[in-house]
Amino acid sequence: MRRVLPLVVALSFLLLLPLSGVASASSLNGLTISPSIVNNGASATGDVTMAFADPNPTTVLLFSSDPNAAQVPKSIVVPPNTTEAFFTITSNAAAPPTGVQITASVDNVPRTANMSVNPAPPAGPTLKSVTAVPTTIVGTANSTGTVTFTGAMSQGADVFLSSSNTAVATVPSEMVVSQNRSTGTFNIATSRVTAPTQVTITATWFGKTATVTVSVTPGTPPPPDRVTITKAQWKPVGINGQLTIQATSTNPNAILSVFIGGGFVFDLTNDGGGRYSGQFLWKQPPHPPIVVRSNMGGSASSNT
Repeated sequence: MRRVLPLVVALSFLLLLPLSGVASASSLNGLTISPSIVNNGASATGDVTMAFADPNPTTVLLFSSDPNAAQVPKSIVVPPNTTEAFFTITSNAAAPPTGVQITASVDNVPRTANMSVNPAPPAGPTLKSVTAVPTTIVGTANSTGTVTFTGAMSQGADVFLSSSNTAVATVPSEMVVSQNRSTGTFNIATSRVTAPTQVTITATWFGKTATVTVSVTPGTPPPPDRVTITKAQWKPVGINGQLTIQATSTNPNAILSVFIGGGFVFDLTNDGGGRYSGQFLWKQPPHPPIVVRSNMGGSASSNT
């Protein structure tokens, strides 16, 4: 027994020690920043997400790699039974162009996201305007927003979008103006209202901003547009294939999107006059149906 007891005690002690090289799971899932480019003292919003809804509040520690350029609170608390919390990142308008890494940490497990403070816009065209058609929208209907630059963007452009009242009108957090184009479109989705409500939509690019105001009104939404697929063709090109889609809409300002197998593939280019087209690399003939949906409610499919 004198030999066994010390061995049992030793084994029990070893079982209590943490296993080196084995990482503990963290409840912290991710961190995102929107917008990731700020100028002239503008603020950004950090979004912390958790891997699961903890029944207890969770304290998340926050750090900035350069507090002189971008400041964050020391910590935020994710409320019980929720998986997301937001915080404000305040930038310094006087800071030189600076790349900043923001870190969120729970139980010494970090998640990071990068942002740029006061970067100079690239040489060439700049943001000119943002418009909406229509500007008066019956609640639950959509409108089409268009971002316009002063010239074609040789490298394309990522433009950040925001709504002054997301309960009434929502926009994507960002949209892309394609390479060698000067405009890009995005959807403005609305909710039902009991009284006319003004909402300002803002586009931001390297500190340049442009706004448009839309009015969301009560009433019966207009009928959906009529969408027709005029061409759906796949052909082999080298080791890949090329899918060509052409379609029309009775609403010349609609955004037409292509879906295959229920998944989004690409937006068609608005060629004017209600005509739309697009090409996409697709290795094999797509499994039908090919569906084209409009942000104005219309839809069409093809089994070609």
